[in-house]
Amino acid sequence: MSLKWYVRPRLVMLKPDASALEAARALEHNNIGAVVVQDKGRVVGILTDRDLAIRVLGQGLDANATAVSEVMTKNVASLAPTDTQASAIRMMQRRNIRRIPIVEEERLVGIVTLDDLFLDEAAPIDRLAAIVESQIGEGGPAATERSPARRRSAARAEATYRRLVNQVGADTGLEADGQPEAALDIVLDALARRLTPEEAEDLIAQLPSLLQPALYALPPGPDRLVTRETIEQELVRQLGVGRKRAADVLTRIGALIAQMVSTGQMDDVRGQLPESLRDVFSDGSSPAAA
Repeated sequence: MSLKWYVRPRLVMLKPDASALEAARALEHNNIGAVVVQDKGRVVGILTDRDLAIRVLGQGLDANATAVSEVMTKNVASLAPTDTQASAIRMMQRRNIRRIPIVEEERLVGIVTLDDLFLDEAAPIDRLAAIVESQIGEGGPAATERSPARRRSAARAEATYRRLVNQVGADTGLEADGQPEAALDIVLDALARRLTPEEAEDLIAQLPSLLQPALYALPPGPDRLVTRETIEQELVRQLGVGRKRAADVLTRIGALIAQMVSTGQMDDVRGQLPESLRDVFSDGSSPAAA
């Protein structure tokens, strides 16, 4: 489902020069946990109740004399209304956040929260709960409850994911910040949606764990509107590259995916794909690559 569902006609926003006290009152009066900061029609930050507690109260600052711009989180991650719930889940997990502003032409039009995704059953509860678990260590007494084994497991998962993203960058030549991740997401999302639910689940289970929650949250397939052409079009749109470049990126990521999972799994996957896509997901050693 797209994030258009979370576009709101009325939103609580503050300017950067508003005081922390005004922000606290806005949170209380509107019964919300965060306020988006906007300057000249552009989102420039977000301030949560936790930010106020730690960055203002915890530092002994005068809430009435402290500007929101001094304590807000800058460089805010955002999504567009046309993005999906799966995109939001993926961003929350990777950036360790629970709220994402929805922005259209730099203007705030909505916000999606982890609570929203829970209530709307955007993914199985255990997979959304994994996002919460990954954030437990972000301060507070719960941080001490995470065992060394869990911390090691989380570190391994992050390292595995980063190696994959770096490999995508090296194989495709995509160097701009976020481009290798975006390209990988586009190709994996399309592939998972093109398969039957059972086959998609088998494939996803063999991928790095940090990729799995967002992929499991995708609508069940097979979506036969997914073709080689539609994937290339999405790469062109999101990466800002030409069609020939997009075709090369798709082929290289397809080969990398084929190398990541078992030969038997990829044989099953290719058996469900249209002919134009079969050779994309080949590691170069299978009959499909001949």
